[in-house]
Amino acid sequence: MAFIESEGHKTDVEIVDPKTGSATIRLRVRGQIVTVGTSERDETYFSVSIAYELPEWARDVAQSAPIALDVQSTFKAVKFFYAHQGEALVSAVELFASNPESFASQFWRIVSIARDAGNAAVSRILDITESKAAAEKFIHEFMRGQEP
Repeated sequence: MAFIESEGHKTDVEIVDPKTGSATIRLRVRGQIVTVGTSERDETYFSVSIAYELPEWARDVAQSAPIALDVQSTFKAVKFFYAHQGEALVSAVELFASNPESFASQFWRIVSIARDAGNAAVSRILDITESKAAAEKFIHEFMRGQEP
């Protein structure tokens, strides 16, 4: 990841499994932590992911999973998954590159795709969750006979 550091980004490397040579590289890009997964066992495999913390009121995975799947259908290369019992939505792109240099040449485009997809999913999740909460509040107040 020398190419990232040469652009002025500080990276943090963590060996995940010394037996397989898998490692993660973390860097901060525009206020977000980007995680890159690599493996010495398969030098053509790479993953790029960005985690988005969801506010407590938007952590209903059963409600937000269909939204994430819908956004995923638009961003074909992206896969979403939840981390920390629904506290975070992760936008990830996995790819096989012919060599590390090929991956490096595509890196910023891949980060952009993961970020755009993650932002779209989180925005839709928050909009729908907020709308649902407002509707439930209106119904609750209406049923109690109060003016909204």
